[in-house]
Amino acid sequence: MSDGLVAGQLGIAVRLTPAVPWAARFAGTLELGLRQNPNRAQLLVSRLLGKHIPVPVRDVLTAAQALGSAVRGACAGETPVVIGFAETATGLGHGVAAVGAANAGPAPCLHTTRRPPADGALVLRFSEEHSHATDQSLVMPDDASLRDRRPLVLVDDELTTGTTAVNAIRMLQASWPRQVYVLASLVDCRSGDRRAEVADTIRALGARVVSVSLLDADVWLPRDMAATARRFIAALPEAGAQAGSRPPAPVSWHDITLPDGVPAIGSGGWGRAQEMAARAAMRAAAAGLPVQRDGRTLVLGDEELMYLPQLLAAALGDEVRTSTTTRTPAVTIDEPGYPLRTALRFGSTDDGLRPAYAYNVAPSTHPEPGNAPGFDHIVFVTDVPRGPRTDDLVGQLAGAARRSVHVVALRSGLPASQAVLAGGSRAAQ
Repeated sequence: MSDGLVAGQLGIAVRLTPAVPWAARFAGTLELGLRQNPNRAQLLVSRLLGKHIPVPVRDVLTAAQALGSAVRGACAGETPVVIGFAETATGLGHGVAAVGAANAGPAPCLHTTRRPPADGALVLRFSEEHSHATDQSLVMPDDASLRDRRPLVLVDDELTTGTTAVNAIRMLQASWPRQVYVLASLVDCRSGDRRAEVADTIRALGARVVSVSLLDADVWLPRDMAATARRFIAALPEAGAQAGSRPPAPVSWHDITLPDGVPAIGSGGWGRAQEMAARAAMRAAAAGLPVQRDGRTLVLGDEELMYLPQLLAAALGDEVRTSTTTRTPAVTIDEPGYPLRTALRFGSTDDGLRPAYAYNVAPSTHPEPGNAPGFDHIVFVTDVPRGPRTDDLVGQLAGAARRSVHVVALRSGLPASQAVLAGGSRAAQ
């Protein structure tokens, strides 16, 4: 990993090594950024995640499948249940599960959420202390999928201490005890001592934990990292307006009704039937979009809604870029050597009020655009109806796109609670 723009100035050092020899091809996929967070200033920006920076969808799905292959090995012939952590790893969890079964087919999965639960749902809450948004919840129509004691895989993009995973396992083990948990991540930053502490904690709960990742990272931070980062950020010049002189791009809306039993997000459960039906639905949706099938097009998801946008991007073409809006308040610096060049800031589609961000969607003003080249076409995928909660972001996307904006508004054919985690949809049974 190169020093980049900020590492040397802040005294941060990061050393990456492949966790397994075949993962060496992923070694150059992390960049160091900064976030506006007193609990953790550094932000490892992944080119495999499809969250903070637009990247070719082929890279995102290939990495998820590689991690899913490692998960299969860790599960030793059993098909697990896969849980992705919101918001950054919801798509990654889906991608791991898509090849996570013992036969390399889809395994049942779900993900944590910060959305309000549906009436009558089973809700289990735990904390993510380091985050800017600390509450995580599992929201399920029932607990059938967790009763059979099969291995449980917890998927996150980055393991820094493993505390969030431990909090989740403590909650899960109290209600649905099992023998094996698998921690799966793109990058594992834990020291050897910390890995041993996590293993000891889980052993005391009556289970064992296996960790798999694509990359291992050693991260060295100065003792006064928080204060140093605050001074560095305060000294940065104020970001200028990124809107160009051209008029806003035209916006088209496309209402897509998903197949029965396929929810827009997988927080309530997702199985083989949902996976197959979702892929077919996104292929059909892609056929009706008048956009370029290459890197000039960005498919942008809506916070936790990551996986269906990724499937839509893949249906358009391997080089189509994908990323997602986020709660993460990060620092942008429009200079070479820094990953987060530009930011759109808007009211979240959850309520129209909470700040949310879309990084590197607007083009860089620097002659060498790096991670923010600008896009001719932007396809925004959301499950929020057209109205005040979407107006702010859609208006800004129209100012960023060169040629067109297409809003794909997803509607579920049946309530998400009718998706059956353990198998298919009730409509398919």
